[in-house]
Amino acid sequence: MVTHFRPIFLCFLGLAFGICLALVSAVYSIWFLVATICIIGIFSILLVISRFKKSAFFRVIFSTRWYFIIILIALILGSCLYLITTTKYNLDFTPEENKYYGLSGVIDSNYIETNNGFYFFISSATVLDDGETIPLERNVYVYITKGEDTEVTEGQLNSILAGNEVFITSRLTATPVFSEDGFNSFAYKNNFQHTAYAVFDNILVMDGNLSFMDGVREHIRDLYQQFMDERYAGLAFSVLIGDKAELNHDIEENFQISGIAHVVAVSGLNTAFIMLLLLWLLKLFKANRWVKIAVVVVVLLLYAWLCDFTPSIIRASLMSVFLLLGNLFGKQSDKLNNVSLAGVIILLFRPLYILDLSFLLSFFGVFGIFMLYPIMQRAFKFLRWRPLVDSIALTVSATIGTAPLIINAFNYFSLIGFVANLVLVPLFGYAFMLLFIVTIFALIIPVLGYLLVPIQYGFWLVDKGAWLCASVPFASVYVPTVSTFYTISYYLGIFSASRYNLVSEGTKVVSTTILFAIYLFGLLYAIVASLAT
Repeated sequence: MVTHFRPIFLCFLGLAFGICLALVSAVYSIWFLVATICIIGIFSILLVISRFKKSAFFRVIFSTRWYFIIILIALILGSCLYLITTTKYNLDFTPEENKYYGLSGVIDSNYIETNNGFYFFISSATVLDDGETIPLERNVYVYITKGEDTEVTEGQLNSILAGNEVFITSRLTATPVFSEDGFNSFAYKNNFQHTAYAVFDNILVMDGNLSFMDGVREHIRDLYQQFMDERYAGLAFSVLIGDKAELNHDIEENFQISGIAHVVAVSGLNTAFIMLLLLWLLKLFKANRWVKIAVVVVVLLLYAWLCDFTPSIIRASLMSVFLLLGNLFGKQSDKLNNVSLAGVIILLFRPLYILDLSFLLSFFGVFGIFMLYPIMQRAFKFLRWRPLVDSIALTVSATIGTAPLIINAFNYFSLIGFVANLVLVPLFGYAFMLLFIVTIFALIIPVLGYLLVPIQYGFWLVDKGAWLCASVPFASVYVPTVSTFYTISYYLGIFSASRYNLVSEGTKVVSTTILFAIYLFGLLYAIVASLAT
């Protein structure tokens, strides 16, 4: 077996590549898939021939045969998963243009405010069309536009609560997940294929029955609003539950400019803080590893339920649990395989998450840490103080791992982000862990909600720190999109620089330099092309 053989990591890569290849073939040309099948055939022949040839070339091919076999099997499986997924997203109802329909269902999420309006989702939806009732298999995205002629009152907004029943008269348009314009990631992630454009005058909301977890969420919202200022009640609810409906726009903008917007997205950072807190408490009680696993799994499961099993929290919980299992049971736990297992499970059930930005940011952030963390520890060891060295190494590694994705998604790069993450994220972590503990006890004993008052000062410090960072001139700069080819070169460069690359140091330096030089060329080319236009 080859040294540093990682079958689960290879499965993850093969699945991801197979899904992307099938998508490209569907959008552009079937020849992409045909060419891949031909390459598979050629390598298969080489693998057979290598059993009978003793040349150096065939010995190399044969020694790495498991790499090719696993990747190719996973690639074929990934392509099949994509094809199966596309067949599940055929429109079950095609609405007529500019025709008004009656739409009824259950509000699936509290409203979320945007610059131009509000939106929410309804589930168990049915369409009333000329007296005929048509059930819809998936959710409906309801959008309400702001405007002078569409004034929205506080009472109307407060009625848009999860669990309430709603009847809407509006235009209805198809919003397919797959169309000539490509793949709609937002529709896929939120499981809808129809959009209703409505005004509040045409919306009738009736009190419904909240589910148990919806009731818990509303109880938490009431606690925060009762014991915290409005500004920080919205921030606390956002960082704990992931519901940004009441998140102050100034806070959101400052967090984004300063490069710490990830703290208000329920993801790996939240589960990491929760797991650290639980492991610390369990260590105090001298719990054995079985108790540790049981407690962490149950708490993360309940937390994922509280967050309505959003894709980001499922992904983060799986990653946390597998990393914990590997550390507790593996004598030589391989973190790359552990995290890849979470990726494989998610892609098997939701293949097109490979195109979701939050999914990619999570995995490439972890990828950057695994690849570069030891290097950054050595680079900053001159600072002497171990906690500071570890914090800087972690921040730099994660930033390098996600930088190209953020540039391509948002066309900006936060120059102040390193400082903000280094100082504000640890501060946020302490505030979040205290918020988590106090919230649990305040749900049981409401008077303990007074303990939320001092916690909001922690959020105040994070808020003011983000405002200060965002106020620095050139805190973030515009960067044009860099093509996929150059982005792949960048990540190959990260892998080449890591301890997972087993070539000699001289070869590693040369290959890493070349790969990063290719990305730098692509970045400069994109900047020049942007300036020219």
